[in-house]
Amino acid sequence: MKLYTECFWEDWHRIVDIYTERVTTIPDYIDDAETYKIIILEKGILQIKAENHQYEVKAPSLILLSQKDLFDIKIMQAIKADVLFFKPSVIREEFSLDRIDSMEFDKKMGQVIYQDYMLIKPFTVLNSLEDHVISLPLNGLKRIKELFTSVEIELKGQRDGFWPCRSRSYMIELLYYIIYSYITVSPEPSDNDELSEQAEFSKIVEYLNEHIEEHITLETLTKEFTINRNKLNDLFMNQASMTCLNYLLILRMDLAKILLTRTEIPISEISSRIGYPDSNYFTKVFNKTVGMTPSKYRKVCTE
Repeated sequence: MKLYTECFWEDWHRIVDIYTERVTTIPDYIDDAETYKIIILEKGILQIKAENHQYEVKAPSLILLSQKDLFDIKIMQAIKADVLFFKPSVIREEFSLDRIDSMEFDKKMGQVIYQDYMLIKPFTVLNSLEDHVISLPLNGLKRIKELFTSVEIELKGQRDGFWPCRSRSYMIELLYYIIYSYITVSPEPSDNDELSEQAEFSKIVEYLNEHIEEHITLETLTKEFTINRNKLNDLFMNQASMTCLNYLLILRMDLAKILLTRTEIPISEISSRIGYPDSNYFTKVFNKTVGMTPSKYRKVCTE
């Protein structure tokens, strides 16, 4: 099975190591040893089993699988799912499967490489069966399916010369959303009060990621979560040591950095996708936050 996408433009021999499929059964090649996989379980129940341990996965959920995961996956209740296959080298050439497990990553390697690695880190540190599964709220499922569909449209439509780059960009955004909505914001709380605060913080961060391309204000958030401004900012100061809007700014700038360095899509498109319809304003904000313009950052970090 060819788990990649070939260009069907005449005289343009291009392969992108991303493949999407919508399924009602588990593909025989789900244990492919050359790709990572994201299973987006929209409906149904699955059972994943490894050796003497098994775990039941109910929709809506995500299942993350690396090239090493050889699980027995059974359908317990009729499913509807989307599957995305990709090679980690799609994120960065250095992240080939024969190198990724032996590489040691930390911030000393450089901010750009480390930030790229964070997108695939969950696939490299999965231990128990439970670690492979992320339960989703319905709004989270909706956002993930939107991004999956955007990847699929670019791969299958190939409407212009940016399709390889744009499909990668939507996949990167999908990974970014998963990791910064459901993984990095979930430290273990030490007591019930902290659990309650952490849960509230996680919900708001999830909302910020879901609507990152939209105009978000404090009024937007106070109405959505029935919380006053002071309490909202106190929550973010306690959990992230910054105000809510500063947190949103960092989320946007971090995603912009990844799209600038890992894709060639126009800066105006990146600007719009992270919530700045005015690309000139985005340039000013990026320059103030990062210390250089988006175009210079792209040039410096890709040379």
